[in-house]
Amino acid sequence: MPCRLLLGLCLLAVSPGRAAAADAFESWLHPAQPPAEGFEPLPRSASVAPGREVRALARGQVVAVGPGGRSVTLEHLFHENHELRRVRSEYTGLEAVTWRPGQGVARGQAVGRVGTGGKGEVRLLEGGRVLSAAEAKRFTEERARLPLPAEEPVLLLISHAANELRLYERGREVKRVEVGFGQGEGRKRLRGDNRTPLGMYFVVGKHRGDFPGEYGAFYGGHWMKLNYPNPWDAEWGVAQGVISREVREAITRAWRERKLTPASTKLGSGIGLHGWAGEWSLAESGGRLSWGCVVLHNPDITALYGRVPPGTMVVLF
Repeated sequence: MPCRLLLGLCLLAVSPGRAAAADAFESWLHPAQPPAEGFEPLPRSASVAPGREVRALARGQVVAVGPGGRSVTLEHLFHENHELRRVRSEYTGLEAVTWRPGQGVARGQAVGRVGTGGKGEVRLLEGGRVLSAAEAKRFTEERARLPLPAEEPVLLLISHAANELRLYERGREVKRVEVGFGQGEGRKRLRGDNRTPLGMYFVVGKHRGDFPGEYGAFYGGHWMKLNYPNPWDAEWGVAQGVISREVREAITRAWRERKLTPASTKLGSGIGLHGWAGEWSLAESGGRLSWGCVVLHNPDITALYGRVPPGTMVVLF
């Protein structure tokens, strides 16, 4: 079986809309090159014997070819939670290759062959730091499969900065509406902080009609529940001592299946999309309305409700 080699890896988060002229939604959903759908596992050995073939870790694009075609550098983009991340992999010790910058490379595609007079070296870096073998192995194992939001049948992208929601079908925008958020500033972390999350979630419940209770009117007759918290919220919770590793694992399993995640932890729950008790304006409210949910104008939630089935991906960034 051909040995798969990753050499030289650099990671950073790409902020949606970094370029002033770029549309934040389109920059995130449709980046300049196709995002990776997953990463191949790293080889066990730190080096590759002469004559062995080297294959691309993930779908990407050639950004550099070394002198004499002895090395190739690929760039990979991938979606993770609410971020678009950028990874570079460098393949060295190769025989002369004919790649050119700008060419696309598929996951597992042959990049080259290790020269007979040398060996391929494996080196992984994150922000200039060389990753240990265990860190590199964990990185690829955790990202063997990655989401491709532009291929989702239905997708909701919601921008905190723009107070805007966009509905996509197979990557094509079909509707955009104004939204409000929680009364608390910043990213939701704990139950009762009145903040709206950042991250990737899925619709796990819907209800339309009357809502009982003192605050029933504030749903505006519509409710679409999200499976907050997600694995990244849970990871933060473990680091802060708020939840256990066992609870984090339960959250991760349910989230991956697009099911309701555990709702009784200190991280909070009950996050979704709904209408409001009456008309509201961004100018008067500043968009700070709810206890953490995304608030839509009632005509907008009415129009969206039937187009958003259970299991729909919702990304708040």
